[in-house]
Amino acid sequence: GFYKLENDNHYYRDWKKWGHGVVDLRTAIVQSCDTYFYDLAFKMGVDRIHDFFEPFGFGHRTGVDVTGEGPGLLPSRFWKKAKYNQSWYPGETLITGIGQGYMLSTPLQLALSTAIIANKGHIVKPHMVKMIQETPVTDPEPLGIIDLKDPTHWDRVIAAMRDVVHSPQGTAKGIAP
Repeated sequence: GFYKLENDNHYYRDWKKWGHGVVDLRTAIVQSCDTYFYDLAFKMGVDRIHDFFEPFGFGHRTGVDVTGEGPGLLPSRFWKKAKYNQSWYPGETLITGIGQGYMLSTPLQLALSTAIIANKGHIVKPHMVKMIQETPVTDPEPLGIIDLKDPTHWDRVIAAMRDVVHSPQGTAKGIAP
C-alpha cells in the first residue's frame, strides 16, 4: 500500500490502503495502482518523463481554435531550477508520475493525449465543434506521429484503458453500460 525511497522516511501511499500486491502494467492501468507508477517514475527520472510526455501535448497549448487555453505545466529539473532556483527531489519525481505535484494538465490536454493513444501515435490538431450538422466536418489537421520502438505497446495500453471501464477489476467499472 505504499512506496518508499531509500534513505527517506516518507511513505508514498497508494489509494488502496492495503495495496495491490505485485502488478504488471495492464493491472496497474486497470486498477490505477499508484505504487506501480511511483516505481516507474523513479526508474525513468523526471527529465525522461518530461521528454516522453511532451509529444503527447502536455506542457504547452494544443492550438485548439478557442481563446484562453492554458499551457499546463510539465515539470523538469531544468524548469524547477529556472523557476525557483531549487534542486529537484526524488519524491517530486514520484508524485509527478501520478500527475500530481508541479504537474498541471488541462482537460483538453488529457483528451488530446488519450486521442493520441487511441490513434496509435497519430497526432491531430484539436478542433471545437459547436454543433454537428449533416455537412461533414473538415478533415483533421495532422501534426505528426509518435513512433514507439515496439508498436504493439499501443495495443496493450489501449486494451488496459478499455478494461478500466469494462473489467470487473477496473476502477471505472461503474460507468460501464
